[in-house]
Amino acid sequence: MQKRNSYILACMIILLAIALWFFTMNSTKSLKEVAWNEVDFNTITSIEIEKGHDQKVTLTNKDDIHKIMSSLSELEVNKDSSISKDFNEVYRLLVDVNGGARLGMFLYDDKYIDVYDYEASPKKNTSMKYKISNSFDEKIIHDYLK
Repeated sequence: MQKRNSYILACMIILLAIALWFFTMNSTKSLKEVAWNEVDFNTITSIEIEKGHDQKVTLTNKDDIHKIMSSLSELEVNKDSSISKDFNEVYRLLVDVNGGARLGMFLYDDKYIDVYDYEASPKKNTSMKYKISNSFDEKIIHDYLK
C-alpha cells in the first residue's frame, strides 16, 4: 500500500513538471523581454533599415529610434525553430549602440522576426527566431524608406 501511494505521488509530480515546462516554453512574451532586455534605448546611436537592395535608410534621430524600438518591443512572440517561407517582404534592421553593431533583425512581414545579438554569450544563443502572435503595423518601418 505504501509503495502504491509513492508511485502515485511520483507520477503526479512528473505530470505537474511536464505541464509546467509546457506552459513556460509555449508562453507568449514581449520581444523586449526575450531578445534585448539589457539594451537601453538611450544608448542606441543609430538604426539602419533596409528593404531589398535598393531601399536603405539610417536613422540617428533619438525620437525615431525610440519610436521603432518601442513598437518592436511591444511585439508578442513565441519561440520558433524555423521561419515559414510564407511572407512577402523582408526588412533588415541593424541596431548600433555606441557606434558598434548590437542587434541585427530580419522582420518577415508581420509574421516572424529573427534577432541576432552580436554580444550574446554563449555564442550559440546569438540567433533567435520568433513567430509574432499579435498585430504589428509594419507601416511604422516602411514609412522611413520613402
